[in-house]
Amino acid sequence: MFWREAKNGPKGYPLLGVIPQLRANTLGFLDHVAKTYGDLVPMRMFMSTAYLLNHPKHIEHVLQTNYRNYRKTKMMDKFKPILGEGLFISEDELWTRQRKLVQPSFHRQRVEAMGGTMIDVIKDHVAMWDKLAVSGEEFSLSLDMSYLALEVALRTMFGNSLPREEANAISDALHVANEITAKRLWEMTRLGEILPTRENRAYNGAANTLDRIVSRIINERRKADLRQDDLLGVLIDARDADTDEAMSDKQLRDEVLTLLLSGHETTAVALSWAFLLLAQNPAALERMRDEADTVLAGRDPVAEDVRQLEYTKRVVQEVARLKPPIWWVARTAISDDNIAGETIKAGTTVLISQYLIHRNPSVWEDPERFDPDRFEPEQSVRRSKFAYLPFGAGPRVCVASAFATMEMQFLLAMMQRRFDVKITSDLEPELSNLITLRPKYDIMAKVSPRRRH
Repeated sequence: MFWREAKNGPKGYPLLGVIPQLRANTLGFLDHVAKTYGDLVPMRMFMSTAYLLNHPKHIEHVLQTNYRNYRKTKMMDKFKPILGEGLFISEDELWTRQRKLVQPSFHRQRVEAMGGTMIDVIKDHVAMWDKLAVSGEEFSLSLDMSYLALEVALRTMFGNSLPREEANAISDALHVANEITAKRLWEMTRLGEILPTRENRAYNGAANTLDRIVSRIINERRKADLRQDDLLGVLIDARDADTDEAMSDKQLRDEVLTLLLSGHETTAVALSWAFLLLAQNPAALERMRDEADTVLAGRDPVAEDVRQLEYTKRVVQEVARLKPPIWWVARTAISDDNIAGETIKAGTTVLISQYLIHRNPSVWEDPERFDPDRFEPEQSVRRSKFAYLPFGAGPRVCVASAFATMEMQFLLAMMQRRFDVKITSDLEPELSNLITLRPKYDIMAKVSPRRRH
């Protein structure tokens, strides 16, 4: 090993502790720590100690039972130039207020009402794949899913009111912001963010583009005083139940960008993994196709069909178990606490990895195996809610989880019933695990008309 081991956790290096190992291979190192030391492991970082938690009871304590004692870490400030004080970052009363305003936008009836928009975007994408099936051209499935997921996010957020050139500008700016923020996460100081480098100019340009376009749309909606039945319209109409106050333009801007950045990135990554995992598991693929053939019977879906695509939903859930796009959560203790007899001092960071808890053999039988039937109701009810958290858990669980799941169900059902997808790149790709869990290099593919066996 290139790091030194301590009695009850990795010792790391003098002064720096385990920071070098985390920066070099975050996921690989945390996997080693969990397998070597167990479910509650101290790790030295600089002059303090952080804890890796990998048991449902410990996770429940931090994210549910005593969640008020745990705040998001300072690392999240790296997202503020783009996301401001959106739900992903905000805390305390601001978060509570905004959560109450945003959450009704994603209730089941509202999500199903957005299903028609999702389906229309996917139908347009089917037409694109028809051309690729004729040409036999190899393409980046990773980029293709990013394009599709962002188109769904933009159309559900803004309806048809966003010009194509501005949609493309938002797409480019979100990509730049995401890539540069990922690089900044492990920087020890903020000095690099203020130097006049080409990267910083690109980042600031992306932030300005996003702010300019979204602020313009909000201003125009306010001036027109016309209700539009898209997600932005619902957010504009939202009122605080206690004060009857609406969101400010600044808060609207922050929530819109939070939903666009976090929503499209995580869905795109999950969809890419879904195609790859289904290529590795042909029996599951055929079972999912049979369901789509039966439920849809050759027609285009309608929103209500999502309830009948039960096995497809389990496929989505299993993809998110094995390859959770958001694969880690960090919290800082406000006051002293105790977890399983271990004193957690105020200011201590606790780390939770969805990737690790989803593979914990004490919770999941044969955890590396792809098995959507793990999510049959009778199996799921016996499992702790805190053993499976691709969308987080507790009060801060993602508000858009049903939206993302529905989008993936329709996309997989509509694409896989029509096309054979051949993955032309590595079926076991090396992982890149900065913000989201992605392959280090794009997943490449070719598509052809589906052959019936």
